[in-house]
Amino acid sequence: MDTPIAPDRTRRSAAVMGVFAILAATACWSSGGVLAEKADGPSTIVAFWRFLIVAGVFGVLAAATGRRITWPMLRRSLPGGMLFGVNLTVFFQALKFATVGMATVFAALVPVLALIAGRALFGEQISRLAVACAAAAVGGVVIFVVPSLSEPGNTATGVLLSLLAVLIWVSYLLVTKRARQGVGTVEYLLCMSAVAAVTLVPFMVLFTDEGVALPEHGWGWIALLAVLPGSVGHGLLAWAQAHVPMSTAGVLLQCEPIGAAIAAAIFLGEPLGPLQVLGLAVAFAGVAVLTRYSTTKEVAG
Repeated sequence: MDTPIAPDRTRRSAAVMGVFAILAATACWSSGGVLAEKADGPSTIVAFWRFLIVAGVFGVLAAATGRRITWPMLRRSLPGGMLFGVNLTVFFQALKFATVGMATVFAALVPVLALIAGRALFGEQISRLAVACAAAAVGGVVIFVVPSLSEPGNTATGVLLSLLAVLIWVSYLLVTKRARQGVGTVEYLLCMSAVAAVTLVPFMVLFTDEGVALPEHGWGWIALLAVLPGSVGHGLLAWAQAHVPMSTAGVLLQCEPIGAAIAAAIFLGEPLGPLQVLGLAVAFAGVAVLTRYSTTKEVAG
């Protein structure tokens, strides 16, 4: 009989840590919309420099810890880097036509798509509680969206771009989960961010007057964008994906639109009406129940 690679207790502990790592990652990402708005530059240029800074951060970490980047690592990182580069550009562009709350709230589709993909691609078992939590998260965000549609600053273009960004984001999550098998967190994020930056160069040349020129202002916000959601947030997610089922991760990621809406209300003055508060509460309840269930199940074994 083969000896397990890691004891059950170690696996369960890693799974619990993975749940909390994803929640911490969503807290970092909640600041992304506000920071991108503050940067106030062309979406592709902001995304390009954000990726370049992130690649630099993980390049320094790789060098300091003696990690080597190999061609197979880079090859496995190509799909994720290309998808994430386009995703971030589309999301930042959506912010030009929609409020931060609206642009992030379509992440409600993530748990539904993640449940389906986790079952179809990775053979994950889906509990009735996970389905119920996903339904609660989606229902809560729908309650949030309906009154937001009539707010100034939200347009049909913004809604379509926001929806497109979510579809690309789910694709990124899927390819990243596959790519992370056999590739370390630091190595993957270095390669993925570098690929994403290179992917955006043609878009910058074709669709912006500035080309690849350095932004004239907003550097502090771009740096924060790279450090918080870019380095810390994605570092935590990339590590957690090796330990948390795709279906569970998809529901936990619902904390991002909740946090983003609250951050936008505090820092950008975007209004939150009674129905929107109710919607956020329902979505948060679904995430909280799944979090407790996931961590309790893993601890209990």
